[in-house]
Amino acid sequence: MIGIYNYTVLFTLFGTITGLISITEAMSGNLEIALLGLLVCGFFDMFDGTIARTKKNRTEFEIQYGIQLDSLSDVVCFGALPTIIAFQITKPLGLWQSLTILYMVASISRLAYFNVEEAMRREKENGRRKTYTGLPVTTAAIIFPILYLFSFWIPNFFPVFYLTGVLITACFHISKIKVPHLEKKGLIICLIIGIVLLSLISFLLFLA
Repeated sequence: MIGIYNYTVLFTLFGTITGLISITEAMSGNLEIALLGLLVCGFFDMFDGTIARTKKNRTEFEIQYGIQLDSLSDVVCFGALPTIIAFQITKPLGLWQSLTILYMVASISRLAYFNVEEAMRREKENGRRKTYTGLPVTTAAIIFPILYLFSFWIPNFFPVFYLTGVLITACFHISKIKVPHLEKKGLIICLIIGIVLLSLISFLLFLA
């Protein structure tokens, strides 16, 4: 059986499965559950690389396999899932709803660019990178739940607001801005924000 199946890829695979389940929930109109799934995908992605690096003497094949597996998982979790959530939210906008597809285009473009850039970087230098070009697609795990909270403050204007946020985020994904690689403090802050969002959306789901 081809592929690598050990603890170094478990979090990536768990994230993919969570993303797929969340997509089915989003298509069924269960947006809060889908957004909770998006947050959980973010948690898995936050730690999968750290877990993989605990394995000593990884071969170059194992490293490259992990990078490609993570990227393909990101297509599901942070490309397809946010797009389908946005598609559902913007239904009242009619044809304007189709603009959400641009998010998927931007996210896979960003991932493909990262893969090529990372491969070229690894030929010249070792170690972890210090910056990313373009906003990483994994930020969708925080951005979209935050946008969704506005549905309770501006319900009538919300579909337009959400679509605008989606398109702006898509532009940042394919922009040339330099985003610093998160160190320990940054990861802790993101984790705290994620936990707060998870609690808020869980509470809203309970009220529903």
